Amino acid sequence: MITLTPVLERWSADCPFWPVEQTDLYLAVPRMPISQQVGTVVWTLVARSVTANDLSIAATDAAEAIELYLTCDDGDFAPGGLRVGGDNVVIDPGCCVGLDEWRDWLRVNDGEVIDLGHDPDPLIDHRGPAVRVWKDGGQLPAGSVLGPEEPHIDIPRDLLPNLLGGVQRDLAGFLAALHPWAQGIRSDLADPLSAAMDRRLQISEPLGCCPTSP
Repeated sequence: MITLTPVLERWSADCPFWPVEQTDLYLAVPRMPISQQVGTVVWTLVARSVTANDLSIAATDAAEAIELYLTCDDGDFAPGGLRVGGDNVVIDPGCCVGLDEWRDWLRVNDGEVIDLGHDPDPLIDHRGPAVRVWKDGGQLPAGSVLGPEEPHIDIPRDLLPNLLGGVQRDLAGFLAALHPWAQGIRSDLADPLSAAMDRRLQISEPLGCCPTSP
């Protein structure tokens, strides 16, 4: 079974404002998150806006942390991306790409090759009716030929729209749970936080290629 899962790169500093889960390097955004999972995703997105280089926290409380995120110039960048899963291979996004860029995958179905980051340097390779994603393709020496023994996942091209529709539903599920969670922080922040995350993660705008049913 092939899957596409929205993931975020976990922030290293602990959250002093609300409960969060301890996760691996990449945090999957759940479609039906419980409150603590919402808080974990929010902290992963907000933390960069409130944490100094020495990992000290600039905000004094939860509301101020959210307010800083809402006004931060670089708040649109959300390190992470789409995790590709197959029967025996899992390919995480590389460094320096973001979940905010997940819609770039729409161009893959049109034959484009998009940047999936580096370390572990995943690569996209178009192979007729399939899109092949190599796990470590960019780490091979220049001129090397990727052989079938190298870890990879083949995504049937006609399956990709459905997979991207599933990614959007995952993100929309998180967004639906975000509003009541934010109301518990401060009611007047719920609407602007939901709107900002919807815009920055490009969640609600129609994909134009994919089913909208569950």
